[in-house]
Amino acid sequence: MIQIYKPSNTNYASNGDMTLQPSEAEVQAKLNGTWQAELSHPIDAEGRWKYIEDQAVLKMPSFNGEQLFRIVKKNKSDSGITMVAEPIFLDAKGDCYLKDIRPTNVNGQQALNQMLAPNKKYSGKSDIALKTTAYYQNKNLIQALNGEEDNSFINRWGGEIIYDNFQVIVNKRAGGDYGVQILYGKNIEKDGIKEEVDFSDVVTRIYPKAFNGYSLSGNGYVDSSVIGSYPTVKSSTITFEDVKMREDAREEDEANGIIVCDTQAELDTALKKKCQEQYDNGIDKPAVTISINMVALQNTEEYQDYKVLEEVSLGDTVHCKSSNLGIVTDARVTEIKYDPISKKVSTVKIGDVAADYFGRLSDSAVRVDIAIRPDGTVIGQQVEGLINMALAQLKLQSTVAKKVNVRAILLEDTDPNSPLYGAMCWGTQGFQIASERTEDGKDWKWSTFGTAKGFFANLIVAGTMLYDRCRGGTAEIGGINNTSGVLKILDEKGKEIGRWDKDGVKIYSGEINGPKIIAGGSGNIAGLIEILDENGNKIGSWGKDGLYAYSGGELRSKDYVDGQTGFELDLTNGVIKVAQILIKSLNTDTQSKCAFQFKDGKLELLRQNGDPLTTIWISDYIPEDTPPGGAVSGGWQGKFEIKTLMPGGEVVRLQMDSETGTAKLGGGSAVNLFVGDEAGKSRVYITEGVFGVGENLQVKYGDKNAITGRVEYSDGTYLDLVNGAVVGGNSKAGAF
Repeated sequence: MIQIYKPSNTNYASNGDMTLQPSEAEVQAKLNGTWQAELSHPIDAEGRWKYIEDQAVLKMPSFNGEQLFRIVKKNKSDSGITMVAEPIFLDAKGDCYLKDIRPTNVNGQQALNQMLAPNKKYSGKSDIALKTTAYYQNKNLIQALNGEEDNSFINRWGGEIIYDNFQVIVNKRAGGDYGVQILYGKNIEKDGIKEEVDFSDVVTRIYPKAFNGYSLSGNGYVDSSVIGSYPTVKSSTITFEDVKMREDAREEDEANGIIVCDTQAELDTALKKKCQEQYDNGIDKPAVTISINMVALQNTEEYQDYKVLEEVSLGDTVHCKSSNLGIVTDARVTEIKYDPISKKVSTVKIGDVAADYFGRLSDSAVRVDIAIRPDGTVIGQQVEGLINMALAQLKLQSTVAKKVNVRAILLEDTDPNSPLYGAMCWGTQGFQIASERTEDGKDWKWSTFGTAKGFFANLIVAGTMLYDRCRGGTAEIGGINNTSGVLKILDEKGKEIGRWDKDGVKIYSGEINGPKIIAGGSGNIAGLIEILDENGNKIGSWGKDGLYAYSGGELRSKDYVDGQTGFELDLTNGVIKVAQILIKSLNTDTQSKCAFQFKDGKLELLRQNGDPLTTIWISDYIPEDTPPGGAVSGGWQGKFEIKTLMPGGEVVRLQMDSETGTAKLGGGSAVNLFVGDEAGKSRVYITEGVFGVGENLQVKYGDKNAITGRVEYSDGTYLDLVNGAVVGGNSKAGAF
């Protein structure tokens, strides 16, 4: 039954305003693509057509149950009305606007909860465990969910979309594997069937290579088990960068899941296993695309071979067997058309699943990326291949269980209100457990299973576990309200050298190696690296406010060479004790390099060869002590000196010493000190000798010597002279 609701009627739990009787109706859906319904309705005598309004809502059967569709386009003519409708969840395109929503380090369900928060009318469901981050600003929900931008939900978390009225389901994959198998490749000329089989990327012989070009010994290749099914061998070289010889491995490689081999025999074993994983993932199977029009085939003999497809749903796995080669390729229902009037699938398109997950391999050497898909999810081919094989094996077993219960047993309670609701199947091939049905209600959603090759589960609670390595997926310790989740690292003697718990990461001994270590970041207020001494005292820190050294140690630049380049700081109790900072400059006259350094309380200006050219230093006396040499208490106490290294030895240029009460100015054979007036005439100057060392200060006025008397100036300054020698005065610089 197809019902219609007026735009103002939102009581979809009750019957609609009118029941429609369309002449044609079809629901079309593509996997992660367009969903819409198309209907044609006659101008009927009962007047049902009058209820077909813009923005009205249709309720009708679909391949995933009874669904609501909103009319977005209609066309009326004398013969009737045609209309196009979209799933009602797409109302969220304008009805759920994301002003500023930022799912940060969350899984798929948590991300959907935040994205749908602006309008509680809509809800979401996801089984994606991957945790990642995306920012949505000024975007509508549909754009954020399945847009082309890099940060859309589908591109960040992955998954496949199913619309279910006001709920959207984005699980790791849509549909299920219900054992449906079809035979293709027969000489069928019916218009209702189109087959496309692409062998261009099939590989049946792999020449594997490891990191750094190491190859398999012997004939150097690994063949597929179906190599004989093809008329020719299909060879390719594949490089597995995650397989290394010991001499090429880094210290942390094995901990990061890299296979490290010590011998050629170990390398051969690893490469053969890698090749088999590629075959398990379908690299030796053709890409199959089949389009089937069930209506066109309905009255033909061939229809019986495809009748089983009337029960499939979007995303279901179909096993396609080649009638010529006998090879079975697993494919997915990627597009479906459903007839709401007959309540049957009218058209189904089946595509290759392997190409969606693993991409295409070229004939040249290809590196297998073992880490991340473009959508950010972990490929983990080793794990995923095992899971797919185990599921297929157990699926076969559960099918057998319904027929021969001696070989396998299926126990199930299908009442969702029962406390025993769930299912378990076990037999000769292993066991599987489920506590939830699939979204379409056709099967159980098996979450825990085990075979002779291993055990797989969403949650494993265990005591002591011993294993070789963990690969792929996400490892979580603790969580919300956790008080005891701890990861401990022990040395060979069982001593704890590090841990990771709810309070953070602690390293007690050893090294931290990596390309990047980040403390803090945008908006950070607490990112901090602290350096402690052996007693636990903080001697340095690096935080949001900068780098601090409180005491002890040395700081050197990488290119430091004593007296030549770089810098060195010797820190004691937070004080720079010794510093050598070489600053190179270019003198335009001499083209010489200049530098300086602080050392032992002296500032040394260096020659090009690193020898001191000029040394400036200051030493002081302790103020509490009695000043030596009768220095005036409370005045400047200490010594200031500038020395220059000349070819004949060191020359004192300037020296002031409160200990001896002397001041010296000198250097060279002729040093002049000029004090000039406005007219540029010298009043005081030294013509030769060293001040304070055997020569008096000579005073002239113009070109005449002053003999005896007082020289007074307009500002009150005067000098007392006796025989041309200064014997007193009150210069502003201080009394003589």
